[in-house]
Amino acid sequence: MPISTSAPIKQALVQKLRANPTFYSQLLGGIHEGFAPSKVKYPFLTYQLIYDPLAYTWDSMMHLAGFDLRIFHTDSVEANNLDALVLTTLNDAALSVTGQTTLLARRVADLSSPDVDDEGRKVYMVGGTYEVWTDQPL
Repeated sequence: MPISTSAPIKQALVQKLRANPTFYSQLLGGIHEGFAPSKVKYPFLTYQLIYDPLAYTWDSMMHLAGFDLRIFHTDSVEANNLDALVLTTLNDAALSVTGQTTLLARRVADLSSPDVDDEGRKVYMVGGTYEVWTDQPL
């Protein structure tokens, strides 16, 4: 079996978030990798792979992937509420990662930063860093 990249882990994260209708229906601007296009509606979520070292055991390979997931919203309370839904959805979640077994999906850090967008509106970013450990037979 060929070893895989972090791409199936990213797909599983997004799939899990989209499967939560309470959360996903509130994201008017959708889910975007890395950054959102200009003029996208608030609120929206971005995700980005931060690290993914590989650990080799005798008969398998483990991904120890870290992702930053960030909610952007013009309302700080709603941003925090959506972030809480992300946490509820992903922390200790069973992810369906193609070709890999999920060992761990857990939030390991919080993120927060107010900013001003291109139109001068105050925007709140809240989120977290999530670690996803997977194991793949060699």
